[in-house]
This record gives sequence, structure tokens and C-alpha cells, in this order.
Amino acid sequence: MKAARARSSILFKVVGALVAALTVSTAVTALVASRLTRTALDGQAVRTAQSHLSVLQEAYSERERSLVVTARNLAESLITRGLLDPQKRPDLIAELGRSSGNLELGILRILDVGGRDLSPPIGIGATLASPPGAPDERVSLDPASRLLRTTEGRFVQAVPVALGNGPSRLILIAGYDFWDPFAYRLRKQIGSLDHIVLVAGGQMAGSTLTEQPTAPPARDRKTGVVPREPTVVDVGGTRSLVAYTPVSRSPEDPVGGALGVVLTNPTGALRRSLAETRLIAGLLSSLVALGLCWLLVRALVRPLVELAGTAVQVAGGDNVSFRSGGGDEIAMLSGSLEQMRVELQRRLETIAAQARELRESSQRIVAAQDGERHRLARDLHDGLQQQLVVLRMQVGMIEDSDAALGRLGEQLDSVIEQLREVTHDLYPSILVDRGLAAALHSYIGRLPVSVHLTCEPADFPRLSPELESAAYFLLGEAMTNALKHSGASTIDLGVGLSDGWLEVSVADDGRGFVPDDGRRRGGLLHMEDRVRSFGGTLAITSSPGEGTQVVARFPHRAAVEVPT
Repeated sequence: MKAARARSSILFKVVGALVAALTVSTAVTALVASRLTRTALDGQAVRTAQSHLSVLQEAYSERERSLVVTARNLAESLITRGLLDPQKRPDLIAELGRSSGNLELGILRILDVGGRDLSPPIGIGATLASPPGAPDERVSLDPASRLLRTTEGRFVQAVPVALGNGPSRLILIAGYDFWDPFAYRLRKQIGSLDHIVLVAGGQMAGSTLTEQPTAPPARDRKTGVVPREPTVVDVGGTRSLVAYTPVSRSPEDPVGGALGVVLTNPTGALRRSLAETRLIAGLLSSLVALGLCWLLVRALVRPLVELAGTAVQVAGGDNVSFRSGGGDEIAMLSGSLEQMRVELQRRLETIAAQARELRESSQRIVAAQDGERHRLARDLHDGLQQQLVVLRMQVGMIEDSDAALGRLGEQLDSVIEQLREVTHDLYPSILVDRGLAAALHSYIGRLPVSVHLTCEPADFPRLSPELESAAYFLLGEAMTNALKHSGASTIDLGVGLSDGWLEVSVADDGRGFVPDDGRRRGGLLHMEDRVRSFGGTLAITSSPGEGTQVVARFPHRAAVEVPT
């Protein structure tokens, strides 16, 4: 019951709203912080990728400068030593082989001015897939590297150098491999575990990825161009950031390429750490919210619920006290309620005592009235009636001598009979001698209508004189009203004792009436006064053509003794 009242308490709802607001604010703060953190981490990842690209670009440029210097030096050495002479072709091939191994070149070949192999071919390493220009064009000697495709499907970073002058001059092509080994070398150079991707001609030329993709990550499927801005894509089932930088600086480069860096889930570890931190913070916030709720319930809700429960008990009539410790406002409220309860209890006790005294006074008044009726009836019976009887006897002795005296005797008989009726109506002696049931049997025997009397129990006991008098005269008043106004042919009279109550009733089959909802008058008021003087109830039920029923209930308890 107390738990149900606590859940319906407005303070409980306020506390719940505060806790919910705290929880929601914590969640919103966590989401906003997560979004800001994610944006910051992504920005940091982009800056990391751009830093890596700067290193890659510098490494590629340094490799290019080294390649240009190496190719020129080798070309001068070949010319100086006269190895371009057709008679020294074996020496030229041997020199190219030594230089290729010493300089770690992936390709070192002698081509004609159009970029085609000589016949027979002279060179070390892979064969180029096609000349860099048309048959009637010459190879550009732009001092910059370019990416060339080999017949094996790989790519090389190559530099062309002229061997001699004139239209029949030869071209020395020197280059480094542009595939996986170079990618691993670049990865080592940037000093990171991030992956490196080499792109040439819009295709994968090499990478350090565990699973070699078929196409460069983040490449546009329609144009085959890699993006210039860092892009987040799925690489090998993992969210990754991919960034590229172009490396084809020569306008004669027929392939074009780019260096790429792949930051595999660059912020994953930190995000997991932040997620764990948010989870811990959420749990701590929840614990704080629960602790706050418990403190508020302990400090506010529970005392007020107890006060409300005590108020309900007091309203139900229980004699309980308002109790609350401490010196806060709730304790002050509890003290004020307790003071009000004590004062209200005192006043109720005063009112109850006054009501009890008033009821006893009413009983004494009614008992005194009934006693006065009894005394008057006794005086009439023992005094005036006896004198009239004696007078009647004296008249009877002499009535034979005079007819007038005979008529006088008859009149005296009528007066004596009327006086006997008045005496009985004032207070029947049978009510005093034999009780309520016998008095009612005697009463209904003198009525001009059929009356059915029911007593429960059949051997009806004697009651206190005051209670018997009140019930008898109330029934007499109800019977008189029925005889005067209802036109009833039969009347049911009931008397019963049950659960400490005396219930009496009169029901007729007369014409009935519409009960007045206002204040009762006349005989009905007299009946109500009698019932109320004993603390009982009176109910009158009637409707036109349905008869009338009067039911009175008296508490069956010791009556107040009235001196006679």
C-alpha cells in the first residue's frame, strides 16, 4: 500500500522527472561529445594522412632526383668509354648488367630515338610494353621521371637520357620498380603501420595491404580517377581513411600515377577507449542518479507518504499520531498536523460528550413525558374513575325509583368507559405489567381494521421501560396516521430484536402519499423525535397507490432511569 502511494506521489513523479532529465542530459552530452570527438579524430586522421603524403611525395621526389643523376652519370660513362660502338656490344651489355645490380635499377635499356628496342635488344630488366610515343615521334628528354608499363604488367619509374647527338642518337632508359617492394620501402620510411598504395594508369601497381585489391581504394568507378581529398571507404572489411597524392610530374608521362596512404580504422582504438569511457561515465551517472533518487525519496517522498498515510488513517477514525523526526519543514508540517489532530480529537470528544448528554437529556424528557402520562393515567384510574364507579353504584341503588336516575346511570357508564379508554391511551397498564408484545396484542384487538402482528423472537423479552414506551407510542402514532389518512384495509405490524437493535415497523395497503423531502411535521416529527432521542433511525417509504411503510430502529442498550 505504501509503495503504491509512493508511486502515485507527485514528489515521486518530480524525482523521476529529475532523474530522467539527468539521464537524458547525460545521454545527449555523451552523444554530442561523441560527435565532436569523432569529428576531431577524423580531422586528426586527415592531418596524419596528409603528413604521410608529404613524406611520400618527398621520398618519391628524392628517388626521382637520384634516378636522374644516376641515369646521366651512367650515360656519360658509356659515352666516355666508347661502349656505344657496335663492336663493343658485349662490353655494353656487361656494363649495363653491373650498373643495374649496383644501382638497384629495375630496368636499364638502350632504345632508339623513337623509344623502341634495338635489334637485337640491349638492356637489363623488363621490356617496355610499348614505345612512349608514335613511330615518327622522338622520346622527350624532359628531366623528370615518368611511369611506364612493362610487358609483364608491372610499372617502373623511369628517366630517359640521350646517348649522343644527332638524329640517330640512342636513348638510355633507367628506372626503379614501381610495385610492392617500393610500397614497403615507403612504409618503412614514414615509420608507421599505415598501408601504402601505388597507383599507375588508374590501376593498382603495388601496396602493402594483406589482401591486394583489384582496384585502387576509393577510385571513381566511371572515370577511374582516384580522389584528391581524403576519403573514408571500406578496405578489406574495415573502415579506413584513404588519401592520394599525384606523382606524375612529367607532361610526357603516358600513364600517370599516384601514391596513396591507407589509415586502417585510424581512430578505432581511441574510439573504443572513448566508448569504454562513455560507458563508465554513463554507469557512474546512473549510479549518481539512483543515489540522488534514493536520497530524495528518503528525505522527501517517504516522510510525506507516511504523513499522507497517517492522514488517511486519522480520517478513517484510527487513533494514530503524526510522527516525523528532524527539524526541517516536513517535521514542522508533521508537528502542525499532530497539533491539529490533538485539538480536533479534543473537540470531537467534547462534541461527542455534548451529543451524549443531549441524547440522554432527550431520553429523560421523553421518559419524563411517558412517566407523566403513566402518573396521569394512574391518577385518573385510581381517583376520578373510582369515584365515578362508586357514584354509579349509588345511582344504581336508587335508579329503580326514578327513570331519570336510570338515564343518569347510563351516562355515568358512558363516562366511565370513555375515562377507561383515555386512561388506557395515556399509558396502558399492560405495558408496565407485561411488556411491549402484550401491550401491542391488546392494542390491535381494539382496532377496527385487520392487523397482523409479527414478533421476532416469538417469545419476545422484556426491555427497559423507556425503550418499551418509546417503541409502543411510536407504533401507536404510526397506527393512528394509518387509520386516519391511508384508508387501509389491512396493516402489518412488526417487532424484532437483532444485533443490538430493536426494529419496529408499520406497513399498510392504503392510498399512500408523496413523502415530503423537507422537514417533517406533526405526528411524523413526534416519531422522529422519539427515535433520535435514543440515537436511532426512522425511515418512511410511500408512494401514491402503493401504501406506506414506517421502519424505526432503536439501539438496544440500558436506558436512563427516570424518577417517578
